[in-house]
Amino acid sequence: MEPNTGGGNSTMIPSVPSHSNASTPTNQEQQEHQQQQNQNQNHQSLASHFHLSRLVENLADAIDNGTRDQHSDALINELNNHFEKCQQLLNSIGASLDTKDMTVEGQYQKQEESGQLLNQRRDLIANYRSTVEDLVKTEP
Repeated sequence: MEPNTGGGNSTMIPSVPSHSNASTPTNQEQQEHQQQQNQNQNHQSLASHFHLSRLVENLADAIDNGTRDQHSDALINELNNHFEKCQQLLNSIGASLDTKDMTVEGQYQKQEESGQLLNQRRDLIANYRSTVEDLVKTEP
């Protein structure tokens, strides 16, 4: 009969949601990870289009020749286009850095919440243990 009594007491522990899935990514985390991968791929594809040194050298050669023609105008336009793409890349990288900061902040908050829940659970277990010990001491 004592095992049943012990079993009855164990059901008195309030259920506190465990965070055993803390290592399992949530749907939101998976979406953020996918978004980050897409941004990284976008950064790499944009970066591969920037051959600025070649353009600048060609433009320098055109300037050295001293003639402004369709070729030098085309080089200037191409260089402007590349600089615009560079600006897009920098803006995209800046936005992803802000996202990473928020993600790290969110992870820190989750860690704090998990720590609080763990401490609550420890307190409940200690309280339960002392209650059981008191009950065992009072039994004849």
